Amino acid sequence: MSLPSIELPERLSSALEKIRALQENQLYFAPVRHHSPACAYSVLTLIETIAPDYILIEGPDSFDSLISGLVDGETKPPIAIMGQTDVKRQSDSESDAVTKSAYFPFCEYSPEWQALQVGHKQKAKLKFIDLPWSAQVELDENRENQHQSLQTERYLAHSLFISQLAKKCGCRDHDELWEHLFELRTQEALTDWHSLFHDTFIWCALARLDYEPQVLEAEGSSQREAHMLAHIQTIKQAEPDAKIVIVTGGFHTLPLVEGLTEAIPQGFALSTTQQKQFKQKQLLQQKDSAWLIRYSYDRLDALNGYASGMPSPAFYQRVWESLLAKRHDMQISSMPIKPTQYYRNQLGITFLSNVANVLNDKQFDAAPGFLSVKLAAEQSLRLAAFRGHIGPGRYDLLDGLQSAFIKGSLDESQDELWHEIKTCFSGFLLGQIPKGTVTPPLVAETYETAKGYRFKLDDTLSKNSRLDVYRNPQHRLRSRFLHLLDFLEIHFARRISGPDFLSGHQMDLLFEEWKYAWTPNVEGELIALSEKGTRLKTIALDKLLQMEKQLEDQGFSRSSQNAVKLLIQAALIGLTQQLPALFNLLDRYIQQDSKLDSLVACGHKLIHLWRGRQLFDIDEAFSIEDRLHLVIQQVFYCLDQLTQSDEQQQEQSFEALLSCRELVAFMPEISPNSNYLNEFHQQLNRLDGQLNHVPLLKGAVDALRYLGGKIDESVLTIEVQRSFSAGSDPEIAVGYFIGVMRAAPELVIRMPLLVDLLNQLLSQWDEQRFIQVLPDLRFAFSQLTPKLNAQMAHYIAQELAIDSQQLTLHQTEFSEKQLLDALRIEQKLLSQLTEQGLQGWFDELKDVANYE
Repeated sequence: MSLPSIELPERLSSALEKIRALQENQLYFAPVRHHSPACAYSVLTLIETIAPDYILIEGPDSFDSLISGLVDGETKPPIAIMGQTDVKRQSDSESDAVTKSAYFPFCEYSPEWQALQVGHKQKAKLKFIDLPWSAQVELDENRENQHQSLQTERYLAHSLFISQLAKKCGCRDHDELWEHLFELRTQEALTDWHSLFHDTFIWCALARLDYEPQVLEAEGSSQREAHMLAHIQTIKQAEPDAKIVIVTGGFHTLPLVEGLTEAIPQGFALSTTQQKQFKQKQLLQQKDSAWLIRYSYDRLDALNGYASGMPSPAFYQRVWESLLAKRHDMQISSMPIKPTQYYRNQLGITFLSNVANVLNDKQFDAAPGFLSVKLAAEQSLRLAAFRGHIGPGRYDLLDGLQSAFIKGSLDESQDELWHEIKTCFSGFLLGQIPKGTVTPPLVAETYETAKGYRFKLDDTLSKNSRLDVYRNPQHRLRSRFLHLLDFLEIHFARRISGPDFLSGHQMDLLFEEWKYAWTPNVEGELIALSEKGTRLKTIALDKLLQMEKQLEDQGFSRSSQNAVKLLIQAALIGLTQQLPALFNLLDRYIQQDSKLDSLVACGHKLIHLWRGRQLFDIDEAFSIEDRLHLVIQQVFYCLDQLTQSDEQQQEQSFEALLSCRELVAFMPEISPNSNYLNEFHQQLNRLDGQLNHVPLLKGAVDALRYLGGKIDESVLTIEVQRSFSAGSDPEIAVGYFIGVMRAAPELVIRMPLLVDLLNQLLSQWDEQRFIQVLPDLRFAFSQLTPKLNAQMAHYIAQELAIDSQQLTLHQTEFSEKQLLDALRIEQKLLSQLTEQGLQGWFDELKDVANYE
């Protein structure tokens, strides 16, 4: 199989002649697609055939120092080089730096990986020749992503030529077309590197012709190619007889060929201007930081948003292994070797079986059995033959799987199954880097700590961890480690459930449940964090101290709520050495805090801290109880702030009031001899007559005073009647009613007068006024429990002399007249649907009508 015969533009025909001329000057081009097994196999064959002195690879030249790690025997792909640089940005008042990161990934079947491995065995000199990452960032400062790929292939995906060729060949997209034309060649054809790279050059060069030179200049391609050209010319000028293999993305090969051809008459010497620009760009290497990190198949997969290279890396790894298996047989056997189709068919059948096993292990409802696997294999092999393939490719297998495994249409009910099938093609393998590789200490420390806590780090699959934090000391340490990473915004784990001491949610749970996965992103985030230190707890302490300083800088607006947050955060992440200082800070803030809502929130968080004191190993000497007593006294002092509330502040003050009641009601569990609830109601008595301008608060305070025995029913009745008296503002009356209902909904049953007065008030309103307050009324009655609701319905039914069942939403008994009326309406509706041609949508209704 070869690229279809097409008439080439004169520029490309000329370029093919130039490639042959450059080969006479010992310059050999390997225009590749990133992560292509076909290209990787031809690169391997090219290097073994040519035995070059130099192998030059597209990739930032600032990465050269990492080549020794790439060719180390302990390195197991997928791995990646992660490059970082800081970009300063100017704003109106200040300049700041943003860290830009990029990944240069390798899998075993990456052409660049094979070039490095085979070249190293043959003792060739290995170099990267692209612009430093810092220089590439400068060329395109408007990149939105802070993390990106250095092997982007967006030109190929968006090429008009490739799009039209895909349609002509009956392929869905450029990935299927590529596989159809290149990946599914016989192994003998892939060994013919001349032919393969002839076709990949045409493929990529025709795509390149879709783009104007101004576009390539604006986004940096032209500058990158000039830098690569300068590298090649410099080596060739110094060593004219050197054999050089140049491995780059095929999109860049055309300008390199043309530039080198023009340089032949000058003996490949750079002009003065070229030399100056080359040296200037090379100086930017000093701004780059680069590390060798583990990478993963799921990150590599184009279907997961990866911008370059082949999709489905787990599948193409099997393809690569199949190529190597036949290569091995060809080298050691004197017997006739089976054709490529045999190896491909075996690969396809085995892969389908593995997918079926995974789906069965996942216990899907419609997991495939033996017959489904057999059918999928037959479909895939027949599709491959029909499409002229030498064996099933990725698309043949996916189509066969969908035909055999998916029942009916691919709708939401089968999305999960299909997603799992695609995941099998993607894979989750995580690579390895050699021990002793130059890696930021923070990455190594975190990895070893996680490993020491027995987290599984061998792949990127999400795993669950259930921690018995109250009873198991080792689980508590694991919890603190996970909370520490979460505090530092390292996305290794996410808490699913368990007591949340910061928010107070799920405090009754004894176990924490986390979902975690060690991914390249985790390593990338740790590398970015490394500039702040070499130990997690040291960095966390610095962050905590910075947060503390920000609180100190607030001056008189200090918040005890924020101070106790810091304290809980320090306890969660295990910074016990900082607890005394944070307790002292909290003491100062409690005394200086003058905001009711902040103090009440502080009290609740202190209760959370008290409940977790053993979990956090907080010494009894810190006496959380004493601080709670101080907070409550300060709260009582600030209750007068309720009288200063205006209409806009009512809701915030109301929430603080009810939260205060919850706080004092809980205190006997901590301090059995305390009686703060009684004192709370006494404090509310001081507000009598001062809340008439805020009816929501007045209703709540009166209800709480009544429940606390500070006023009797007659006093509350007088207040209710005053609020609902003739001439009163309806909005004030409703506000008062809502305050009572939200603070003590049970009073609506204990005091029917509330409902009577509300009913009387409603009868006086016009429709417009009623609709205006209806949302507030609905909210008020939503406070009732189902039992209270039923009691309310019974009371209203008695007052209106109707059957209480008529107030329910569901009617279970019908009269004969009601049934006949309903049938007449239904028949009229069906008639109208028939007239409008919609009867097919309502088959069930039609059946009912016919029956009647």
